[in-house]
This record gives sequence, structure tokens and C-alpha cells, in this order.
Amino acid sequence: MPCSPYTPTTAVSIRTLKLFCVTQLRSPHISIHSFVKTLCDLHTLPFKSYLSRQFSIALDLYLSIQTSTEHAVQAALLHDMADWRLHHLCPPCTYTLVDEEKLKFSMLYTMDSNDSLKRILQWEAAPPTSAEMDEPVLGESSESTDTRQAGKGVYLMREQVDEWSKEILEALNVPNNDDEESPCAERWRNMKTELTTRMWGIFEKTGLFLALCRHGFVLLLADMVRSGEL
Repeated sequence: MPCSPYTPTTAVSIRTLKLFCVTQLRSPHISIHSFVKTLCDLHTLPFKSYLSRQFSIALDLYLSIQTSTEHAVQAALLHDMADWRLHHLCPPCTYTLVDEEKLKFSMLYTMDSNDSLKRILQWEAAPPTSAEMDEPVLGESSESTDTRQAGKGVYLMREQVDEWSKEILEALNVPNNDDEESPCAERWRNMKTELTTRMWGIFEKTGLFLALCRHGFVLLLADMVRSGEL
């Protein structure tokens, strides 16, 4: 797999890229930096920082080819229709037998979130006039836009999640129940809105929201972005 589109001088074998993907699935804390250092030790070569960048480019290309191939296979099998995966994911939940008794609840599932996958949004330096204000003002976002779409049918797209942002709900006159008192508010830290509202200005993503069926199959995943758990 080449590391540049024209006249590449470095390439990474597909077996090496596959090994990294499988290894990272078993141990997610293994980084590209440490893996490339390991390759340099195996080849008795000095490590250079640009090698990690070249490996990252080859890995992106490898994953892009895999994703395109998967989409082509699913289209050939007529499995690319909307929500096809949800309708055929779990055999006990989604498949019915002939003359099977219809249950009142045909499927049991659970949803929960986790805030251990926070990611801070990178900002430019604040304008000079912000020092005179009571509240600090952040500059423009300095992050690059990632146009890749991974996990089609599993991950909810950012556009779908943003449909439930506070601003859009207020524009649609959807009632907000944040002001209602709850007996759990003092016991559960995640229900204290004054804590969650502060993090929205710092983090681009505050965690992951997961839905599982009772047999452990992943139904849907959603990145909790600025709209939080709404």
C-alpha cells in the first residue's frame, strides 16, 4: 500500500496493515507510533517521526478500500437497503418461525451512555478583545473535517444526532423538562445540568451512546456530540 499518490518511495504491506487492525481490536491502546517503532526494530532501522505519518496514510487507504469493497458486496447481495442490518442482526430477536406465537414484546433491548471517550475540541487563540469580557470567548475551530463514513448501518451520522440539539428543539417548541425537579437529581451526578452544560463548550464529543439487544448484539451506536444525550 503506497504512502503517496505519485512516485511513492515507501509502501506498507497489506499483511502488516491487517496485523495492526487485528492487534488494535484486541488492545485498543496500541498506537500507530508504538507499532511503527516495533516495525523499525524488526527491520533494524532507526525510527523517524515521518514514518508514523506515512503508515497512517497507508492505513487510511487500506480501510477506505475495505469499506468500499464491503459496500459493493452488500449492494450485490441486496443488503444495502435502509435498516437492513437492524432487521437481520439478531436471529432470536428478528427472525420468526412459521406459525410462531406472536409475543407482546418481540424484542428486549437496553441503552446506556459512557463518558469515558471524551474528546476536546481544538480551538484557535481567542481574540484580544475577549480578555476584557466577563466570560472568555473561544476562537475559530482549528480541526480538520473528516469526511469518511465508517460503520454504515451501525453508527448514527452526525447530521442525525444534531437533529436533537437544544437549539433545534427550542425552535420546534419542544417542551424542555430540565427545569422539573427529580428525586434522583441529588443522587446522580450526570443529572446535574450545571455540570454538563460546562463541558459542552470544551468537548467536541462527550462519550458514546450504545444500544444492545438482550443477546449482546450491537444495534446502534451514536457519538454524543454537543447535543449530549438528547
